[in-house]
Amino acid sequence: MSSGSEGGRREGANARRTPTSSTGTGTPPPVDDTPLAVFFAQFASFSFNANQSSNKNFDRLVRVIRCGPQDPDRREVREGFKDALVQEFNARFGIDGNDISNWQNLCRVLRIDPVPDSIEECRQRVWDTHVNLVDLVDSARTGKPVKLFASLGELTAYTLRKPKKFFPKENAYQGGLLKELLREIINPYFGKRRNGSAKRKERKRKQKAARAAAGCD
Repeated sequence: MSSGSEGGRREGANARRTPTSSTGTGTPPPVDDTPLAVFFAQFASFSFNANQSSNKNFDRLVRVIRCGPQDPDRREVREGFKDALVQEFNARFGIDGNDISNWQNLCRVLRIDPVPDSIEECRQRVWDTHVNLVDLVDSARTGKPVKLFASLGELTAYTLRKPKKFFPKENAYQGGLLKELLREIINPYFGKRRNGSAKRKERKRKQKAARAAAGCD
């Protein structure tokens, strides 16, 4: 963005967030009412591509609105995007971590077959599956099968590629289901308690890798 004053920057930012009408009636055209679509619809000069990943849409957005790394508005835009990403997860997969139907839905999306009948088995099967949470959200919108990984290492390398696919690890909009998934990802359990400094270091190494693999920022 370029502006001659602080007030000019604020006015420019507000103008960019005002949806425009293609009909000339003053009424915005109909848009998808999912959280991510609603977030992107705030920006008059940007066209949200529902078939494109959330991250690619965001990268296009900051280029279109000329919101550079040093722009004071960039953090606000980024936080709004993260809020929408979390709300999109809630809308697609539910918020109740004690509802078996939510876990069974996750199992289906992750191609776990057969889908378990108990919530505990569903949890374990989901936790044993390596998937990027941003991809998981995107797959529910695009209908494309979510990419699964054979190991934590493969998922970590994928998550750290550009654009990095980090999912917010702390957000006011998190429901119980998402909190449970993030808790398991960030603080993974690697078997029974083990003694010895070498084994403690190994646990820490795995925990660090898990945080990176989860795409949690």
